[in-house]
Amino acid sequence: MSDLRRQDSALSADGSVHPAPVPLRPDAGAHTDAHTDVDTDADTVGRLGEDRVLSALREVIDAHNREALRAEAATQSRAAEDAAVGPMPVGPGDDAAVLQLADHRLVATTDTMSEGQDFRHRWWPDPAQAARSVGVKAAAQNLSDLSGMGARPTALLVSLTLPPSTAVSWAVGVMEGISEAASVAGAAGCLIAGGDLGSGETVSVTITALGRPAGATSLLRDGARPGDQLAVCGALGHAAAGLRLLESGLQAPEPTEGLGGGMLEACLRAQTYPAPDLTAGPRATAAAATAGMDVSDGLLRDAARLARASDVALLLDTDALREQAAALEGIADRLRPRTGQDVQEVPETQEAHPAPSSGALSEVAMTALRLVLHGGEDYALLATFPGGSPLPAGFRRIGEVRRHDGAPGVITGGTVERLVDEGWDSLRES
Repeated sequence: MSDLRRQDSALSADGSVHPAPVPLRPDAGAHTDAHTDVDTDADTVGRLGEDRVLSALREVIDAHNREALRAEAATQSRAAEDAAVGPMPVGPGDDAAVLQLADHRLVATTDTMSEGQDFRHRWWPDPAQAARSVGVKAAAQNLSDLSGMGARPTALLVSLTLPPSTAVSWAVGVMEGISEAASVAGAAGCLIAGGDLGSGETVSVTITALGRPAGATSLLRDGARPGDQLAVCGALGHAAAGLRLLESGLQAPEPTEGLGGGMLEACLRAQTYPAPDLTAGPRATAAAATAGMDVSDGLLRDAARLARASDVALLLDTDALREQAAALEGIADRLRPRTGQDVQEVPETQEAHPAPSSGALSEVAMTALRLVLHGGEDYALLATFPGGSPLPAGFRRIGEVRRHDGAPGVITGGTVERLVDEGWDSLRES
């Protein structure tokens, strides 16, 4: 049995392990896994070691893969036993997984969530909720990248870095969150093919997502043409607003709660429990989208990347953007500094939104617009479509494509142009 405090190993397709990050509090109430004889709430990964931790994680992985194979079989209209041989002839349990590809093209992406950089444990009222949310978000951000390429997910490889004092139940909760995110509409049949375990001072979750193009071509950034219309699918600015709310002291709502909290709760969930539309990319390709990309670093920053790749100018519809920002004005007002008053005590007033005016924006309206333009982690889909063609369901027009006058980029007007030099940069010092 390996000691996660001292030894590198790996959760590859056989489930090998490496050392792990952040000390986590064990959940209240002991739970013993009948198959692994592990008290997942009381035991820690450092005390149990590689083999027994992997056994607990395999309970989740194997159950997920059985359901994924059934979903894939139903989608492909073939017998489940045939599907079990097809998509993954060799899964977790060997040195590496073997996947049966239905297409000679493979779409691959990877992303990492790190404690302190991407999340803080204090955002959640209890460790179990934190673990599942971290797993959901780690998978969602990768699956959104596949959708941004017009691809459907095939398999995930998961690398967990955990501190030795991490409760086994917390590690299991992360895997359950990953399984949940990989089971939603647009991800049917997505397998968890293996990964790696490691020990470190703080939590880190890295996922590599593999997919197959939904159409004859992939959805790339370089195909936008003058005359195309620019559209987006998904909310803009909600995750950034949620981040600011969490940093002000609020905590994430329970995943099972309804959206009774209106925009406030929606923003908190967008940051901690994202649910990107994974069918948006395939729908865009089916509607003859000329270019597209996932919006994760802010609308303006990502729109500029698409413009450069296509060698065009993107003209943003200022009125459309200000209309979207109006929905966040109640949150923006809540976030305003107030003398002698805690921000959490400010009443939520965003249920009724005044129509955006054509004049100068107020401080609150400007803050809301900044969230829409620069708020990272939206996991929306930005795409261009032939001018005059109907947009697919869920997409709304926010601008058009033009020839550039000397250099590609984003063209904005009025107040918006004052806000263009911002956006999320994971490496830039704040």
